[in-house]
Amino acid sequence: MTRPHLSACAVAAAIAVLPFATVSAQPAVPIEPVPTLTVPPEFDDFYRPAAGVVAAAEPGQVLRIRSIAPALFGFVHLNIDAWQLLYRTTDSHGRPVATVTTVLVPRGAAPEGGRNLLSYQIAQDSLPQYCAPSYLMQSGALPANYVGGIEAFIPLAAGVGQGWTVALPDYQGPNSAFAAARLNAQATLDGIRAVESFAPAQLSGPQTPTALWGYSGGTVPTAFAAEIAGSYAPELNIVGVAAGGVAGGSLPEGLRHNNGGVYSGLITAAIEGLANEYPEVRRVLEENLDPLGRVMLGTKKLFCQSVNTVILPFFDYLAHFRGDPLQHPDIQRVLADVALGQQVPSMPVYLCHAQYDEIIPNVGTDRVVQWYREQNAPSVTYVRELVAEHISGAITSIPGIFYWVRDRLDGIPATPGCSISNPVSVLTEPQMLEAVLELVPVALRAVIGQAIGADR
Repeated sequence: MTRPHLSACAVAAAIAVLPFATVSAQPAVPIEPVPTLTVPPEFDDFYRPAAGVVAAAEPGQVLRIRSIAPALFGFVHLNIDAWQLLYRTTDSHGRPVATVTTVLVPRGAAPEGGRNLLSYQIAQDSLPQYCAPSYLMQSGALPANYVGGIEAFIPLAAGVGQGWTVALPDYQGPNSAFAAARLNAQATLDGIRAVESFAPAQLSGPQTPTALWGYSGGTVPTAFAAEIAGSYAPELNIVGVAAGGVAGGSLPEGLRHNNGGVYSGLITAAIEGLANEYPEVRRVLEENLDPLGRVMLGTKKLFCQSVNTVILPFFDYLAHFRGDPLQHPDIQRVLADVALGQQVPSMPVYLCHAQYDEIIPNVGTDRVVQWYREQNAPSVTYVRELVAEHISGAITSIPGIFYWVRDRLDGIPATPGCSISNPVSVLTEPQMLEAVLELVPVALRAVIGQAIGADR
């Protein structure tokens, strides 16, 4: 299979700006060639700009750009155009930091007025940087985060395959702050700003119709971004935000629910992720966690989510703290800072959650939706599937979200008010078969190296 190359349209777009992408009135940024060797972010200086450069930039400003050879699992080459943008964002404490977003664009001419934009937040749920979307989408990457690689089929088929530009942000930032919703959401919104300033993305600037989508850990940035977009990035034209298996409404319940259970290895990585962003959490760990507990949490720094999940399931992490860490005032303040239910989304939102989710209790999502309703959110659609759980929900949520997102990007208004439905199973609904027939062939075409999205 041949190595992906820039399309004539993309090259023309780059030449139109003197082979540079511009960010407002900031200096032009050259587009660097595809790396000769794909190395993990831990060893890649593309991810490590000088602190002064980051501090001098505006949120969303692009600092470096490079072309990449896009691939799934490191070797399934994709016949689309792709770049990485290193850009400035803001951490949970208002400080400038930098992270990367991956831009995927169908080959061929853009429609009149530019393409729509889908920002898809892959559930990284991991602490090493080599688990980040920007690494896993490159040819030659080690397929360590194969769960993320599988999830990448969704934005490929339901995004690029529809003729949209897709952004895959490394929303956990430079310190892999898993579960740090404020940073995660700001990095997502600034990633949208960065992509909209990048000419080869074939967009129309801040007026670009934009949708956000995430499942499970990907809802941490996605759902929180819905709440803060109006204040943090009010210029963006976000027409809809969709989240399935919503994590942000019940993080404390999720930690307790999974402690000592099958998924304790996955969920407790969030403790270490929060400690990477909040010094007070790190201090609580250092002062109250016994040596064995420190070793067990330390293992979370080494592996991606799939391996972390199977390392010591049923381990009782909370038993290795002195006292109850979730009752510690500093921990409670941090959990409150990353929780949903602080601001009302200004755009339509679509939430879905299995009623018997075995990993993330749906009580938190129920609570958030009720609060949105009481606060007169403009449009909330909430689907509570009965015969489903978290893993199967990753599949069954796709049709509802996909068609809802497509309607928003097509300019079809969302139903006002709050709508809650409780289907027994969406597997028997007509849109499930429709989605299979529409999206699976696109995914298969992508796998065998055919161009996708160019005919839209």
